Amino acid sequence: MTSFASTLWTLTQARQITGKQHLVLQALASFQGYRGLFPSHEAIAARAGCGVRTVIRALEAGYRLGIVERTRQRQRVSGRLVNGPNRYRLIICKLEQARAAAVHYTQQLREALVRRKQAFLSKCQNGSEINFQSNLFNAEPVSAVGMSHNDLIQWCENAGDRDST
Repeated sequence: MTSFASTLWTLTQARQITGKQHLVLQALASFQGYRGLFPSHEAIAARAGCGVRTVIRALEAGYRLGIVERTRQRQRVSGRLVNGPNRYRLIICKLEQARAAAVHYTQQLREALVRRKQAFLSKCQNGSEINFQSNLFNAEPVSAVGMSHNDLIQWCENAGDRDST
């Protein structure tokens, strides 16, 4: 099994990450301790010698490639739930990297769809437009898992027929 440093080196040589992203992810790995890995963006930036925005971009690249996994934590402060420190996990195994990248892409897609729906619905001023366009967001959910190519084409054709009526 390879180490995280060798994974970073391989990605840098393949030009999948930049040198600065390499330094940031290496700085993140240096925070590894027996209690876990949960440094702030500012602490990573100070150790890597760059800005906070560069750290955020490098972490996004790590999530996208599946080599870093983030778990967001919530804390109760004065009776309110607030964002706590993120916990990170460095992933070395190729299969786990693929799974983490897929989870990240799924989350990004969900967030983008929510933003798009909110923007679309905010353009609708009166109730008649909302009723007219409600079929777009209230369609039955579909999963391509287990569907054959022909079944998926048939579903798309049926969805097109429903929208045209």
